Amino acid sequence: MKFQPWATAYNILNKKLEKIYPQFQEIHIQLKKGGVLIAFKAYIAFMILTSIIVFAATIPLSFILLPLLTSIPILSIMNFSFSLVIAASAALITLMIMYIYPRMKASSRKGPIDRNLPYISNFLTLLSSSNVPPSIIFETMAKIDTLKEVRLEFNNIIRDIEIFGNDLLSSIVENAKLTANDQLGDILEGYVATVRTGGNPTEYLKITTEAVTKDRIGKLDMMLESLSAMAEIYIMMLVAAPLLFIVLFVTLGMIGSSSFGGLSMSLVLYLLTYLGIPILGAIMMVIMSTFEK
Repeated sequence: MKFQPWATAYNILNKKLEKIYPQFQEIHIQLKKGGVLIAFKAYIAFMILTSIIVFAATIPLSFILLPLLTSIPILSIMNFSFSLVIAASAALITLMIMYIYPRMKASSRKGPIDRNLPYISNFLTLLSSSNVPPSIIFETMAKIDTLKEVRLEFNNIIRDIEIFGNDLLSSIVENAKLTANDQLGDILEGYVATVRTGGNPTEYLKITTEAVTKDRIGKLDMMLESLSAMAEIYIMMLVAAPLLFIVLFVTLGMIGSSSFGGLSMSLVLYLLTYLGIPILGAIMMVIMSTFEK
């Protein structure tokens, strides 16, 4: 049997953590949204146990390393106090990282679904307009190989039907509340509401697809405008400005000025060419990478 540290942590700490589980209900939801396949209580126990291990391991490590790196005597109250503070800080940081990890996973899954939402909605509309039974529609969506995150969302619906015996509409509603993308959740809940009220789900999906497509086009237009502005800034900062400064420094050197701000002209040119421009380029790349793809 494969070793699962969270299962071991659960076996060790479960009884001791019964009273604090309700304080971490938000993590339960984020684990579901993030597709983290670890039981809620097991994850909490694993988070606590990991922090305890980090705390216990950091105390002796800090107690030994601090005197080597500083002038603190090894057998002193100061050394012990600093070691205790460092260990507590390390344990707290570990706890915080593990606490926000499910939310980060949920956020990382939200983007791919959002980008592919028009295709998802179009595919649902196509299947529905072909008079395919709803159960077959969701089974087909769960078999899409090219969209991993989307497949996982619909797999959860089929899992609840086949394993837990839920009916299709109840399963859709339950999983819509836990989907990583709120817009997809709204579409699924709207689909169920339309079916239950006797409406036409195909018409609902057609209207929804049009709205999703317009929204996506609007986001792409905004992204193109932002990229256009960034392109102008790029040309100004990394093409025009460096050329201007190079000409300026060369001219100053030719008319007799041998230094600028206490630095030689040749050193200033080297710094601008091999340090300033690459750093500015890296900053621009980081900024542009945050734009929606």
